[in-house]
Amino acid sequence: MRVLIVDDEPLILKGLVKIIGEVAPLGTEIFKANNAFEALDLMKVYMPDVTVTDLHMPVKNGFELIETARESGLCDRFIILTGYNEFEYVRKALRAGVVDYLLKPIDKDEITALLARFEQELPSEADPECSGHAKRIMAYTKTHYSNDLSLDHLAELMDLHPNYISSLFKKVTGDTFVNYLNAFRIKEAQKLLRLQRRLSVNAIGKMVGFENKHYFTKVFKKYTGITPGAYRDDDDAEGTADDDGAASGLDLLDMHV
Repeated sequence: MRVLIVDDEPLILKGLVKIIGEVAPLGTEIFKANNAFEALDLMKVYMPDVTVTDLHMPVKNGFELIETARESGLCDRFIILTGYNEFEYVRKALRAGVVDYLLKPIDKDEITALLARFEQELPSEADPECSGHAKRIMAYTKTHYSNDLSLDHLAELMDLHPNYISSLFKKVTGDTFVNYLNAFRIKEAQKLLRLQRRLSVNAIGKMVGFENKHYFTKVFKKYTGITPGAYRDDDDAEGTADDDGAASGLDLLDMHV
């Protein structure tokens, strides 16, 4: 299990690392960040299973960190640290879907129980069903990629916990579900842009699951380096399709299962 701890006060951060290191399950990797920006950079590299974060941080606070991390598919389990007199913050955290919260100072028994619960939700190396679950989820994603897919939807459909699915994707593919889904959608969009030239870019975006044209363009450019319109206009588009990040990335994902 990988745990990221975020706090802008060095002494508190050091203390949290020490406490969590003492009570975390055997084999837990612990990473630390002094602010939300550093935390997001670490998430991109290590994709933590759970993030423990303070709320009050300058420039980008704990809630904003959680929102950005979730939107990017970098982490979906969070524990917030809060004080006794911050009930409104706790209510806001619960509405935001935070896994849990801990009152300061941290109770070792509480954090021990939380981390143990999280570890049980993670796919085990010895679980013979891991590969089977991954194949089912990927097959469903490839068939229904144009729909509004989410971890909660897949969890209900597959009778699995959303956290299990998230961790399973990281374990099997080395990537997040959001990135896998978007990469597959962009690969399909590339085909349509080449073959269905009478369809507008907006129409193609909707066909592959992007209701918002601007978001489609943003994601397409992220994975290919150019806009959908520029891709279609490029005389060499067909020849370069196999070289773009979306296509090669999906080939690599498929090799894992």
